[in-house]
Amino acid sequence: MFRMTKYKMEISSQGRPVLGVLLRVIIVAFIAGCGGVPVVGLHPEYPPVERRAFALYSDFVVVDSLQPTFSWEPFPRPEDLKVDEEGVLKRIEVVTYELRVWKTLAGESGTLVYTREGLTVPYHQLEDSLDPSSQYLWTVRAHFTIDGRLHFIEWGLAGNLLRAQTVPNPSCFRFKTPEK
Repeated sequence: MFRMTKYKMEISSQGRPVLGVLLRVIIVAFIAGCGGVPVVGLHPEYPPVERRAFALYSDFVVVDSLQPTFSWEPFPRPEDLKVDEEGVLKRIEVVTYELRVWKTLAGESGTLVYTREGLTVPYHQLEDSLDPSSQYLWTVRAHFTIDGRLHFIEWGLAGNLLRAQTVPNPSCFRFKTPEK
């Protein structure tokens, strides 16, 4: 018997696991673990998102400096403009980016240490130095106007548990600073 309850999955056959269902669960887990890292929002270019197989969240990638230059894909992406049949994206007039960086506490949440709004290009070098050998979370989102009205996209997140109500959260992009 295989059934999903509100809180857990139960797999049994008269109290014993069912091999076929377990095999399917393993295959799904294998596929999820071997695929690319799911990302919502703007995809980061640097630092990149990396994840070990079967990990829920991305790894803390070591950056090249205590004042790294973050970069992400531009908004709107050229491939989105090509498939915009209604022409909504072509009406975008002003695009700016908002960047946030947190120093982690217990590897998950953090203290906001850097924020910039109104960035006009999809990259930014930190103006302040970060602490060496420390773990950080970061995210970015685009603000834009259509027909004079302000809009924004979701915060960029990576991992299996993508959408959260607030940032920072464990799905924010992750990096670690070098020793010096």
